[in-house]
Amino acid sequence: MLEFSIKKKDILKPLSKAQTIIEKKNIMAIINNVYLYAEPEKLVIEATDLEISYRASVPCDLVSQGAITINAGKLFEIVKEFPSDEIYFQEQENSWLQIGSNEKAIFKIGGTPPDEFPQFRKVDESNSITIKAKDLYEMIAKTVFAASSEAHKFSLAGVYLEQESWENSDNIVLRMVASNGHRLALQDKDIQGLGLEMKNGILIPKKGANEIRKLLEDHEEVTFGIDENFCFIRGGNEFLVVRLIEGKFPNYRAIIPQTKERSFKFSRKDFYSALKRISILASDDIFRSVMAFIRPGEIEIESLKKESGEAKEKMPIEYEGEPFELAFNAKYMMDALSVMNSDTVEVISNDASSPCLIVGEQDPGYMALIMPMTIRDE
Repeated sequence: MLEFSIKKKDILKPLSKAQTIIEKKNIMAIINNVYLYAEPEKLVIEATDLEISYRASVPCDLVSQGAITINAGKLFEIVKEFPSDEIYFQEQENSWLQIGSNEKAIFKIGGTPPDEFPQFRKVDESNSITIKAKDLYEMIAKTVFAASSEAHKFSLAGVYLEQESWENSDNIVLRMVASNGHRLALQDKDIQGLGLEMKNGILIPKKGANEIRKLLEDHEEVTFGIDENFCFIRGGNEFLVVRLIEGKFPNYRAIIPQTKERSFKFSRKDFYSALKRISILASDDIFRSVMAFIRPGEIEIESLKKESGEAKEKMPIEYEGEPFELAFNAKYMMDALSVMNSDTVEVISNDASSPCLIVGEQDPGYMALIMPMTIRDE
C-alpha cells in the first residue's frame, strides 16, 4: 500500500493547480478526486474533468508503492493548513489515507480505489515545438479575456491559434485570437524554428487556455504540441492535455480595419483610471456603456445610463481632426488596456459604425478591437 513522506511545498503546488481543473459539481464522484500513485523516488498526481487532464510528478521519500484517489478539495485544504514542512502519508485498509504521524496533527480521510479513475490521455508528441513560456503566456493573457463565456457561442468559447510562415525564413508567426462577437483580441509572436503541422488552426477552450497559462508560470521553456483533437503542453515535471473545440472560428480578418482615417492617442493609465471612475455609476458589470466626445486635444467621457447617477470626466489626448462622438462598452476598453504595456495607446475609429482598433508601440504584434455601441434616440 502507498506510503511516503514529502515536502509540503512540493505537493501543495500541483494540488493547487488541480483545484480549478476539477469540476466541483461533477456527477462522476471519482473525478472529484486526485489520483496519487508512486514511481521510483517520486509521487505522481493526476487530475481530470474528462476534457482537461493534468499530471505532475514530485520527489518524495517512498516507503512502499501503491495507488489511491482522494477528494481533491479536502486533500488540498489539509495539506495547505498542515503544521509541518514534511508530511507523512500512509494508505490504510479500505482506501483510507492517513496524513501525518506525530502528536501535532493526524488526519484520516476516506478515498476510493483507482480502478475507475479515467486513464491519462496518451498523445503523440512528435508534432510539437519548443517555445519560451513567457511568449505563450503573453499570447494567452492578452487574448483569453475576450473569448465568449456563453455556452451557445461554441466557436467563440475559446482562443484560436494559427500560424503563418515567413518567406525566406525558418521562423514562423504564431497568432492567437479570441472574440465574443462584440470584441476581439489578437497577439502575434515570432517563434524561432520550424512550426507545427496545423492545417486550419485550432480552437483551445477558454478553461483549457487558462490552465495552460497557470502551468506556464513555473517554467522558462515548454513543449507545446497537437495530436488529433487535443493539444498538450509539457514543462519540467508537469504535463497538461486539453481537448480542442470542434468548430470553425469566424473570419475575424474581415472586421479588422485596413486603413487609418481617424485616430487619437492618450495615456493608457490615465484613460483606464477615468473609465474606472465613470464605471462606478454603470447600471451593470457587463454593459458599462459610455459616450466619448473627441475634440482637438481633449476627450470628454460620460456615463450613458443615468438611472442611478451621472459622471463626466475630461482628459487631454493627441488629436487634431474634426470633433466626433463615440459610444462604447467601458469594460471592454478597460479589459484591453489592462493587459497592455504601452504608456501611450492609439485608438483608430474611422467612422461611427466601424470597430475601434486599439494598439500601442510597446505591445508589438498586439491589437484589440471593440465594436461601437449604437445610441438610439428616446
